[in-house]
Amino acid sequence: MKYFAYLAIMVLLISVAALFYLQRPDGQTWLTSDGISSKSNQLTDQMLELSSDTFAIAAKLVSETSQKVVESITYESSVATTVIYKWQDQQGQWHYSDQPNPNGTSEKVILDPRDITVTAAEDTSILKGTSKTTNMSLMPNSSSVYDPVVMKKLFEDAEQVKEQLEHRTKSLDETH
Repeated sequence: MKYFAYLAIMVLLISVAALFYLQRPDGQTWLTSDGISSKSNQLTDQMLELSSDTFAIAAKLVSETSQKVVESITYESSVATTVIYKWQDQQGQWHYSDQPNPNGTSEKVILDPRDITVTAAEDTSILKGTSKTTNMSLMPNSSSVYDPVVMKKLFEDAEQVKEQLEHRTKSLDETH
């Protein structure tokens, strides 16, 4: 393996050296020292142009980034924070206000507007059984959900709904 590596390196060196002596069809050698030095100078000039362009781009990026940082710091210092007060009454209900509790102690809470997400409120009256669109109650008036009277009424109502649906289906089938 060691000899193969030496042999490969020697073939490579002989091939490169041969390019200085072998001639193209126009009579010029494939490689000349002048050609190599001029190509090297061209590549060096191109690299210098690219590096100066890269330096200009990097300087512009640094400038823009530092400007954004300054703007961010200015914005953060100009954002007004809001102070609210919260306290709990004797029934355990929490109260929030822009004024401290006049009857006791309050805890001061500082609100940062950037940390607050505002969403539209939804109608939750149906959860309490006081929907605006219907006068039906979702929860029975009885103290127990499993009250036999309530259960009997529930099954009767379900049978009425079933009969009404069957009647409607029958009438729709007759019209078509």
